[in-house]
Amino acid sequence: MPRSEFVKKCLEVTKQAEAGFRDLWTRLGFSCDWDEMYTTIDPWVRRISQRSFLDLHRRGRVYRREMPTLWCPECVTAVAQAETEDRDLPSTFHDIEFPLPGGGVIPIATTRPELLPACVAVFRNPSDGRWMHLEGRTARVPLFDREVRIIADGRVASDKGSGLVMCCTFGDTTDIAWQEEYGLDLRIVLEKSGRMGPLAGFLEGMTAAEARAEVVSRLGASGLLRGGRPITHAVNVHERCGTPLEYLVYPQWFIRILDMKADLLERGAQVRWHPPMFKVRFDHWVENLKWDWCISRQRYYGVPFPLWYCAACGEPILAGEDSLPVDPLESPPPTPCGACGSSESVPESDVMDTWATSSLTPQINARWGERDERQGFLPMGLRPQAHDIIRTWAFYTIVKAHLHGGDIPWRDMMISGHALNPSREKMSKSRGNVAGDPLAALERYSADELRYWACSSRLGTDVVFSEEVLGLGRRLVTKLWNAVRFAAAHLEDYDPSTPAEPRPFDRWIVARAAAVARAATAGMDEYEYSVCMREAETFFWSALCDNYLEIAKARLYSGPGPRRAAAQSALYSALYTVLRLFAPVLVHITEELYQEVFRRFEGHESIHLAPWPSPQEPDADALSAGDAALVVVEAARRYKSEKGLSMASTISAIRVSGPAALLGAVRPFGEDLAGVARAGRIEWTESGDGEGIRAEVSE
Repeated sequence: MPRSEFVKKCLEVTKQAEAGFRDLWTRLGFSCDWDEMYTTIDPWVRRISQRSFLDLHRRGRVYRREMPTLWCPECVTAVAQAETEDRDLPSTFHDIEFPLPGGGVIPIATTRPELLPACVAVFRNPSDGRWMHLEGRTARVPLFDREVRIIADGRVASDKGSGLVMCCTFGDTTDIAWQEEYGLDLRIVLEKSGRMGPLAGFLEGMTAAEARAEVVSRLGASGLLRGGRPITHAVNVHERCGTPLEYLVYPQWFIRILDMKADLLERGAQVRWHPPMFKVRFDHWVENLKWDWCISRQRYYGVPFPLWYCAACGEPILAGEDSLPVDPLESPPPTPCGACGSSESVPESDVMDTWATSSLTPQINARWGERDERQGFLPMGLRPQAHDIIRTWAFYTIVKAHLHGGDIPWRDMMISGHALNPSREKMSKSRGNVAGDPLAALERYSADELRYWACSSRLGTDVVFSEEVLGLGRRLVTKLWNAVRFAAAHLEDYDPSTPAEPRPFDRWIVARAAAVARAATAGMDEYEYSVCMREAETFFWSALCDNYLEIAKARLYSGPGPRRAAAQSALYSALYTVLRLFAPVLVHITEELYQEVFRRFEGHESIHLAPWPSPQEPDADALSAGDAALVVVEAARRYKSEKGLSMASTISAIRVSGPAALLGAVRPFGEDLAGVARAGRIEWTESGDGEGIRAEVSE
């Protein structure tokens, strides 16, 4: 398929995916300004991405070099260090004999016998007495009959294998360092496809795995294989597909970052991390960087590099900024070669790494360099993202903000976790372990119930897909609906402008609502939405539904008057507070209930446009007195439960005792206490034992 046709197909799939995501996000209640939607392949976004490249080129921050680069044989492209991960994989340590000219052999253990045709030296540790006699000597590569030097270097681990290692181009980063440091031959035996090339001799055309098996077989037949032992070791793989990575030598474009680790650490320190522990992960990543950022990819679909190469001298010819976005495969260069004057050119066919554009999200939202550039957008307020892409999206965005603007990209980072399947594995379509399709789940559960599950864990922690938690969300949504509908029936004649003297339990529930608003706000100030939900839910179930609603029922069902008006006012205040606390998560049910019950009083178009509950200091006296009074309610309920009585059954009396001061604070609750307990009378007795309130049902 021609490249242009492939790109066309990709754009069609992108459009379909956009529609699917928009539908899903809308149904899930995401608060998005769809007028601000863009894709990284939009013309003006490609222009900003190419502008970034040209700006970094002017600053001397990008360079092209033929050097060993991480390569994925499956995806057939170069990858950056940040796109890799270590996985423990089974392998075999093969003990191979290398013949010595003049007689004798030396043992070398390796897990990569297929790289024998790429062997360019043997290394020993200079302090390892076992191999001192090899000073200045050479060895022959088995099966390939090539003579290589034996070199002493302190980086060889004497306690690993035989203490002798072969250097191949390239098996790991140590091989790369040795090849450059000692000027060793460059023998690239693996090709882009992951198959063995011409320099591999009889292995040509085989995959690495096939070549490994063939080499082991021939070594065994020739008597040069001492044996093998199974091991499990860490292998660097491409995180996208899980394929073990190779090191190949092809020209690639890089952004120079290794010389500014200190600057990047300082930028990381200027960002507020939520939770703070993830700054440590960022710092460790920066401190352990080994490579500059490779930004070229051998793919068809992506943002093209805005350049061509002179066919005569090879110098790059950069596009003019006024011609962006440009595709060098479709457009000629703006000028002849500035180095030699030739008019013949070769277009760059590589595209940029997707992170080279995604790292510009702040600049894209600010319309950096565009005619409608937005002033005052940078740094932005918040970046929400998952913890697994700190080393990519977060890191690269900080890099670009530092290089282009000398600043941080945003003031706050909100780090979430992953959704895990019941086996506690990260859910991924590519791995085929997704517990449930979101659209299918929306047919079984409401969006609010799914949001409840997703918001059930603290920042940075993973959340397991749980039918049980989804069920709790359904139970909460149902209870919230029933509670507000019950209240609505008693608020039809509510007039907030009519003054009502609150009773003690009214003051208590309002104070309790203020306390929960304060705690929930503290959580939201740190972007801990699960803390807000936990505080609101505990208040809703316990203080509001289990206690206050039951306590206030008698007054709510009574006729018009100050007793009923006070209960109406307190109930309205508490419900409106908790409804707003639930609103960021339970977006649909809170909106519907607001429209039906609260809008006529509040006047805001939507609950999501209403002011957040003010985190005022709660009335401490009302809280402590109300909490003490609930001891009486609990005693009555416990008595009826133990006796198998209905909660609506009457009891003759409740004897309440306690220290004089505390008893004095609880006595004003007497009318409501007698009503909710269905008690004929409350008997009050002072006790000097210094303990709290005690309550006992009298037969």
